[in-house]
This record gives sequence, structure tokens and C-alpha cells, in this order.
Amino acid sequence: MKKFKIYSFLAIIIPIIILGSSESFANKELPENIILSAANNLFSDVVKNKELYEDDITSFYTRVDDILTPIIDFDIIIKSIIGKKYYQEASAQQKNRFKIALKNQLIRIYAKTIVEYANSKITIISTSESKGFYLVKTELSIGKGKPAFQVIYVMKRSADKKWKIVEVVANGLRLVKSLRKSLLPEIKEKGIESVISRLESES
Repeated sequence: MKKFKIYSFLAIIIPIIILGSSESFANKELPENIILSAANNLFSDVVKNKELYEDDITSFYTRVDDILTPIIDFDIIIKSIIGKKYYQEASAQQKNRFKIALKNQLIRIYAKTIVEYANSKITIISTSESKGFYLVKTELSIGKGKPAFQVIYVMKRSADKKWKIVEVVANGLRLVKSLRKSLLPEIKEKGIESVISRLESES
């Protein structure tokens, strides 16, 4: 069975963390401003402490976690990945362990990516709202001779009425859908407990 490739999530984080914008936001509740605000906080932190984080990245993990976790709806993402049937069958403890294991892997990769691509730039092309979802379309330029690519953030109001990311489309690739395609067959074959244990061992 093909193992879950965590690096496919890189496209989720790069645009969020490296905006580097210095503008102030009149309405921080708008989805695009939530993303920009998070980006500002992390970008300024990296600029200030880049050498420190290059020597010891672990000190940056908590900072990344504190800023990004509130704007990503991991509960919806996990439900989308494992599907309604397995989500209903999973215990509350399994759901929580799945969320923590997945998040921990992402945070570590995100932190390293932030430090590496701290000088990249992103432009918001457009925003739109339809049927309860808010789409923030961006174009990312990471420099180093690499072509820019388009990233669309799909956001939805959570149970506490806050806008959170529930899907990311990077150059046409739906990342949550890709994770479902990768993980669901393994869950069907080995069971959700086995998949959770593997993710925990890799965190």
C-alpha cells in the first residue's frame, strides 16, 4: 500500500506563511485578512530569528502551531479524508489522535518551509463567496528561477463562526482530496487505528 506522502502538503503552507505584507487590515474577520495576518506574524518572526531557527528549528514549532492551528479546520479536513463511514465509526479519542498526529507532521514541515522560503511573495488575485464557502485566489512566486503558481484557499465558517481553511487547490491539485485518495485505501485495508499509529510514529 502506498504510504501517505506528507510533503504533498507543502503547497498549503508556503502561501500562508511568506506573504511578508506590512499593511494593516481594516477588517481582520475577512478570510483574506485572516491569512494575511497570520502570514505577517510568522514572516516577521522568521526575519527576526532566522539564524536561530536555522540552527534549531524546534524552537519555531510552537510558534507555527499557535498561529496556524486556529485558521485551519482540522476536524473538517479529517472528516473529508476518511469519509463519513469511518469518521462515524472512529472513537472521539481516535479522531483526536488522528488530528494531532497529522497536525504535528505538518507543523514540522511548515516550519522548515517558512525558514527556507522566507523571501517569497504572494499576490491575492481575487476573492469570492458562494454557498457558504469563501475562495481566496492567490499567485505565489518563490523566486530562485522557479515559475509562479496559483493557490486557492477554500474557507468555511467553523462551529465557532470563524473562517477557517478546509481545502487548498494548488495549480489545480486539491490537496485534501489527494490525501483522501492516498489514505483511505490504507484505512480500508488496515483499519484506522493502524493508520493513526503510523502517523504518530512518523511525527
